[in-house]
Amino acid sequence: MKFRVYQLFYLAALALLIASLFMPVTQYIESNGATSVVTNFSILQPDGTYSYTVCALGVVLVFTALVNVFALLLSFFQNFELQKRVAILGVLLLTGYYLLLLIVSLLMIEGVGMTMEVATILPFIALILYVMSFLSTRRTEAKILATAAGFRLRD
Repeated sequence: MKFRVYQLFYLAALALLIASLFMPVTQYIESNGATSVVTNFSILQPDGTYSYTVCALGVVLVFTALVNVFALLLSFFQNFELQKRVAILGVLLLTGYYLLLLIVSLLMIEGVGMTMEVATILPFIALILYVMSFLSTRRTEAKILATAAGFRLRD
């Protein structure tokens, strides 16, 4: 079985999404030194309690990972039109993830310092990989159509 370039992009994006699910996204440091840690599913308050108000971030990443698995399975059947649509859906979902992260950050930033963690950039790299897989899918489809056009019977 031969892997194509866009399938490798899907695999790399899936690995990045899964890695970012389990890592802290941001930390908020208050003026007295108390630190709140935000993950994709919860906020660890300075007093040790958990708040699950940000679970939408994790839900969007889990849904994006499921869409990525569907795109990877779909790529084995070479349905290029549906693959391109699924890649666009992945791009839209990751854009929505960053909009949600921006909203959460703006709501929590009052009077505190914020530090970004590595997990903040991983979905962005996955977003770039989605765009690259979309372009690679288009290129592969064009190569197959050009090869098929070369085998026409001439009258």
